[in-house]
Amino acid sequence: MRYWRALMYFREELTVGQAQSISLDTLAQRLACTRRNAQIVIKKLVEEGWISWQPGVGRGNLPTICLKKPVDSVLKQEALSLLAQHQVERATALVPEPQRQGLLAEYLAGCRRSDNRAIPQQEQSDVLRIPFYRGIHDLDAVQLSRRTEVHLGSYLYAGLLQREPDSGRIYGDLAAHWERIGSDWYITLRKGLTFHDGSPLDALAVKAHFERLQASDSSNRRLFECIEAVEVLAPLRLKLTTNATAGFIPTLLTQKAAGISKVSRDGSILGAGAFRLDEHTEWLTRLNAFEQYHGYRPWLDAVEIWNIGDQAMDFEVSSDVVHPWLVPGQTTPFSQLESWEKGCEYALLNENRAGWMAVPAHRLRLSAFIRQLPLPAVMAPADYRVAKGMLQSELSCHHTGVAVDFSDLPAPDAPLSVLTYQLRDHIALAEQLAAALNAAGIPATCCVETFPDFNQAERLVQADIIISGEVFGEDAELSWMEWLKASTALAACLQPQQQTRLQRELETVFLSDNLTERLDKFQEIEQWLVDIGIYRPLWQNRQQLNVRSHLNGVSLLANGWIDFSRVVFSSP
Repeated sequence: MRYWRALMYFREELTVGQAQSISLDTLAQRLACTRRNAQIVIKKLVEEGWISWQPGVGRGNLPTICLKKPVDSVLKQEALSLLAQHQVERATALVPEPQRQGLLAEYLAGCRRSDNRAIPQQEQSDVLRIPFYRGIHDLDAVQLSRRTEVHLGSYLYAGLLQREPDSGRIYGDLAAHWERIGSDWYITLRKGLTFHDGSPLDALAVKAHFERLQASDSSNRRLFECIEAVEVLAPLRLKLTTNATAGFIPTLLTQKAAGISKVSRDGSILGAGAFRLDEHTEWLTRLNAFEQYHGYRPWLDAVEIWNIGDQAMDFEVSSDVVHPWLVPGQTTPFSQLESWEKGCEYALLNENRAGWMAVPAHRLRLSAFIRQLPLPAVMAPADYRVAKGMLQSELSCHHTGVAVDFSDLPAPDAPLSVLTYQLRDHIALAEQLAAALNAAGIPATCCVETFPDFNQAERLVQADIIISGEVFGEDAELSWMEWLKASTALAACLQPQQQTRLQRELETVFLSDNLTERLDKFQEIEQWLVDIGIYRPLWQNRQQLNVRSHLNGVSLLANGWIDFSRVVFSSP
């Protein structure tokens, strides 16, 4: 590595053809080696014609070095070679930071399975490679929140129970049997279960997972407050004691944070799902099939998610799966999967903010004003429709109604803060709203955060208006509970008495044994949030995913992804 570190140093500090004085000590320090090893590197580089080197003659005279030819090309080729060996961190370190996503895009373009170029021996496996616009966030089962992380987590962690996507039936995954007695649930585990490191997954491990979840700062923790205690009755048998919504427990145990995990000795998080986490860096997240999985082994050997950032906009499409908005106009080689997304983009109005926002009439006027805003110009009308709620919409992409203004209301003492996170649609909506408020005489500012920073309670409570979104999964009932109980943004906008009422309303939902009645009750709760000026649904969007023809067994899931466990490659 000293050889390549030297070339990187020369690229940064030297100009081709211009001699420069340098001490051997300085070079050894930059190469993180001894003077002797630095001399060995210098000799090699001189022999290969990269540099000339003249030792200093006389007391106090430094050696002279001259770079004889550019080094960028050889550094890039070495980086591509390291990528082929899955050494992503070493590879990206060889190129300047602004060029790293471009390097990954170039490598990914040459690695599609059906590419005719020779594939390295270690790549002789069925790998699904997916370009993505950002790095993957925390994949700890306890902390899963965004849809992509939740989707990946569903393959890393196995839950006690699972939901069959097509029929909605709940079946045992890690659990061989489960039954309710009063408000308690008794669960018996399968035999022979192991985590990805081969350690046993037993009742003690399940108890430890739920204790870690309940002790965490995760927003998911609030959803599991109904589980008062987890008691180990035998090595493979547990009892869950509940204090509320006991009828919700089977559905709750299919939720993302109920995927059983353990903290290993080195601090990594292990699961027992169909894939194990092989690599997770800023640039690459790689999942390898778990050969000892207790269920059906996926046909794929691995799934790779590559962060190529803005390079995705002019990326040469050579991947098997790609979101079409990343590569507009380059959909010819693909079949397109699409459906209307369940859930919606919405605005939250923070009643806990003092002054102008604390007045209900002001928030209701503001809610009506937001409702009338047109679709931002950067959002294609064919891909959006007006949301009347999470699961309700209008066919039109245009709001109708009487124009709303603020001429009879006092201006806020300070500009209203509009907060969102780094998602294209959310940014467009937040910027549009701030501009419209300023034009209407209500001073406003817009702030865009990264999602991890955005989703912190201490940041959300400082915002007057929050632009966010919720994507409902296949299980609408679970999705309602996740939003109403586990949304950090919603919790930040509700006053204590409203939180108390919300909890009371949720408990009444599960007094009914009829799913339709329960779903109707959730929509009544949603309407109550609209009526008190806390929440305003905005838009539903069309989900799209492009896949190549050699991928079999793919269909679009409610979260906008495909089921990796069902993907099979045809012969190229």
